[in-house]
Amino acid sequence: MSGKLRLVAWFAILLISLSPCALAQDGGWEAEVGDIVYATALSGDGSRQIVGSRNDRAAAYDSGGNLLWEFNPDGTVWGVGISGDGQWVAVASEDRYLYLLDAEGSPVWSLRSSQTFGDAAVSRDGTYVVAVDEGQNLYIVDRATGDIVLQQRLEDQSDTLTVYESDPIGVIVGTRASRVYRFDIEGQEVWQARFPNDIVDVAASGDGAKVAVGTLDGKVSLLDGAAGAVIWQIDMPDPVSCKSRERRNCIKLDMTADGGQILVGAKNGVAYLLDGEDGSVRQEQTLDGSPVSAVAISGGGEVFLFGTRAGITTASNMATAAATVAAAQQSQLLTALGIAAAAAVVTAAGALWVRRTEAGRRFWDVRAAKARRTLWLMWRKRTSYLLLLPTIILLLIFNYYPAFSGLYHGFTEWKPGIETTWVGLKQFEKMLNSPYFWTGVSNAILLAVTAVLKLSVPLFVAELIFHVRNSRLQYSLRTAFILPLVLPSVVGILLWVNIYDPNIGLLNQTLDVLGLGHLQRAWLGDRDTALAAIITIGFPWVSPFALLVFYGGLISIPGELFDAAKVDGANWRQRFLGIDLPMLMGPIKMLLILAFIGSMQEFQTIFLTTGGGPGNVTYTPALELYYQATRFTNYGLASAMGTALFIVILGATVLNLRYVRSQAEFQPD
Repeated sequence: MSGKLRLVAWFAILLISLSPCALAQDGGWEAEVGDIVYATALSGDGSRQIVGSRNDRAAAYDSGGNLLWEFNPDGTVWGVGISGDGQWVAVASEDRYLYLLDAEGSPVWSLRSSQTFGDAAVSRDGTYVVAVDEGQNLYIVDRATGDIVLQQRLEDQSDTLTVYESDPIGVIVGTRASRVYRFDIEGQEVWQARFPNDIVDVAASGDGAKVAVGTLDGKVSLLDGAAGAVIWQIDMPDPVSCKSRERRNCIKLDMTADGGQILVGAKNGVAYLLDGEDGSVRQEQTLDGSPVSAVAISGGGEVFLFGTRAGITTASNMATAAATVAAAQQSQLLTALGIAAAAAVVTAAGALWVRRTEAGRRFWDVRAAKARRTLWLMWRKRTSYLLLLPTIILLLIFNYYPAFSGLYHGFTEWKPGIETTWVGLKQFEKMLNSPYFWTGVSNAILLAVTAVLKLSVPLFVAELIFHVRNSRLQYSLRTAFILPLVLPSVVGILLWVNIYDPNIGLLNQTLDVLGLGHLQRAWLGDRDTALAAIITIGFPWVSPFALLVFYGGLISIPGELFDAAKVDGANWRQRFLGIDLPMLMGPIKMLLILAFIGSMQEFQTIFLTTGGGPGNVTYTPALELYYQATRFTNYGLASAMGTALFIVILGATVLNLRYVRSQAEFQPD
């Protein structure tokens, strides 16, 4: 290598080696809890940290992120609360129980309601436990005995509350009717404040002098705790607007004991530290890119705890986190500059190698000759290639890029626009450990089996129409059965939703008229009937497309075969098994493939009828993929699920093409 080339090479290596690595975050911890984090709470000094999540789990961590204990109710944990000394923890669960746990995570007592508990809190001194349920009830419970001190009926459903020290305590409740209430321990309303949108979260200072409120339109307000008057109201720096179903991950907030700082987590995946005096943003921190679904701040403001819809819990000090983010951004900029400089150096080195060395000139004259000749021919036909270019670009962008992007990102931790980290098979491990995915797989298999069995109905109808002798009647029947093909499938699904309606639905009304009222059900809301009700949709399952394919296959069978069968004295069963079925194996093979693919990718019907519920009994892999991507922003996990479905569908298709053959495929040349 010449001296100039050696110098260029060493310079490139030096530039690459100087590109800095990302700095590790200090002063906190991060953990995956396995599912959406719906609730967080901190003891007064932040040394005890409680996390509640969708996977029926409440867990306690110390300040270093070490798991202290884990408690598993029989439902999603919607709310958690902790006393100031960290000795008592309240858990509000979807299983309709309010639990009190001690410092070791052992249940002390539980309170059952007729409705799901939505949120819970513990007074700072641990004397009282406060909770709300979906039945519009407010409970104040004596911590020591588990006895109900107060059960107050609210005017509307509440998803959030907080408690502060008063004489003896005060309770702030936010409702879906856009109102915030302050109650005393006897249930007397001290004041109420009205807002234009649903209340999604509330927090109060230690003495209740300040109350922070988050609403569905993405605004944060500070109220005077004495009278409920609005002191200030702000929008987030990046505007946030949420739909009703997003109230659990729209705006989440908590406040320090003195009301001087308000910690806010937003749908856009950013946490903000607001000044309690005027609402100005002191600091902000971008988390994992998914909506922030829970926040907590210690009484003195030293510790911050976040939970996201991606199932990530992060504890940190905001000042340290802000410095880390700034250092990471600087590191990324220097890395990009280093790569660009290295690329320029390598290009210059290649040009020098071609021009100044014999090997370089030989490569250019001999090895690159074919490529240069191809490029020259393409240039001569440039008009044709230019006319094809728009079609090629559209195919690459909208067909091939999404497909290959999904395959690649299935092996990454993907936060679009933020970062993409290669994690190997980690996403597939998470997928295999997800109970929702496996429930979806079992449901998809059942849907595939029933979809294949349903093909017998259009085959039978096609046979009947084919053997109708009157040509006009045959045409009329064919048209009548094919006509639904032009109607949107959504219309048919919504029609069946109305049929299954438990109050006014045709099915329950018919059962009532027939004296079978005891068989009435909430068909799509009952765990025992929901999946069967979905399978029954479309009864009697005369698929217009399958009917058209079968009928087309029947009319393509040569008439001589039917004449020969008649001469041989074959009956209808022998003719069907000996002629119709073998000659229809081509259409059957295609329909089997399409039925299997449709079942594995089933989404529309489930989404429009049950949304995967009740619970998770009607989940499908495609629905879980959709939720992970759009609601939980786990794009890497969603891509892994898409990759797994692709492999399964591809394998089944290959097996179908290999082993299911039509009669025509065995005919000699």
